[in-house]
Amino acid sequence: MGKLLDRIHAPQDLNGFTEEELSALCEEMRQVIIETVSNNGGHLASNLGVVELTVALALAFEPLRDTIIWDVGHQSYPYKLLTGRYGRFATIRREGGLSGFPCTEESEYDRFTMGHSSTSISAALGVSEANHLQGRDG
Repeated sequence: MGKLLDRIHAPQDLNGFTEEELSALCEEMRQVIIETVSNNGGHLASNLGVVELTVALALAFEPLRDTIIWDVGHQSYPYKLLTGRYGRFATIRREGGLSGFPCTEESEYDRFTMGHSSTSISAALGVSEANHLQGRDG
């Protein structure tokens, strides 16, 4: 079987995947994360723990319209894989490469540049209030 990640350039590319393909995709994502973190360092457990959650969020929401906020930036690796950064993923945490955290300069899918923890609740409240004031959902 070819790499399923090669077929994904944006979250909407998951539409039409079978349940079996989604399961295989999650396994493939875990392998890519393990290999990359083994070579580059980074956060392993926090990313491995949100693989299925990330796929579910990408299927249930429209990430360019709906703001996805991670509890900690350490959980963003699977999201990077589903938002057009798989081809550069091996550069994560390397000079000139992808950030180890969400980064607005890196992708339009990253709504915040953030690092560690304790930003998600205040960020979600701010996004919710801004959407409310502008009459938007998301």
